[in-house]
Amino acid sequence: MKIVINSHSKSNIALQHLLESLRENDINYCDVIVVIGGYYNLNNYEITKDDNITYIRANHNSIDFTGLITLLELYSNTDEYYLYLHDTCKIGKNFYNKLKSIDLTNVSSIKINKSFSMNIGIYSQRIINEFKDFLLSKKNTNENECMKYKSINFNEDYIFNNDTNNKILDNYDGWNYTGPTNYYNTGTMRIVEYYENLDLYKIKANWGQGSWTLNN
Repeated sequence: MKIVINSHSKSNIALQHLLESLRENDINYCDVIVVIGGYYNLNNYEITKDDNITYIRANHNSIDFTGLITLLELYSNTDEYYLYLHDTCKIGKNFYNKLKSIDLTNVSSIKINKSFSMNIGIYSQRIINEFKDFLLSKKNTNENECMKYKSINFNEDYIFNNDTNNKILDNYDGWNYTGPTNYYNTGTMRIVEYYENLDLYKIKANWGQGSWTLNN
């Protein structure tokens, strides 16, 4: 299984915070793919590598779907699985052990929360391919249009909710959070949600306070 981080060109503070937590907890466990949207000046994807981290700069941005669209367009191994994270996440010391223990037998996708998973979870390449038409319909190359892709009605968890074989990791259905705080010291107030089933933290700006931002 590979770890895929969905990021944006304006979100480097959050991305580096997540990567640091991965480095502190044996980042060499698996390959990491960082997809960074918002490079509208590029004609195509720009790909670089640093040890086991592949950085992909994309000339499109569809918020949570950017990385999934990139996996659809660039990857083809139908036996592959990905843990899909937002850059505004952080992992704990038991994250890798919990990831290793997940049984992928007959799995096409796994949510991390029964009620809402924010598109975070495990996807097979097969299920990504099955939702090709949906994902390509969300591909956005217009910088002025990207914010609509975070509207409350914009199909969050669409693949999970429409995958008839979807599972919920440990059948988790909790909401454990702290805050709000100015977590990244950038002026944006965030709550920190904790998912004990994966030892994962989500540092969330859009928690009902009425604002959302691409910036950290």
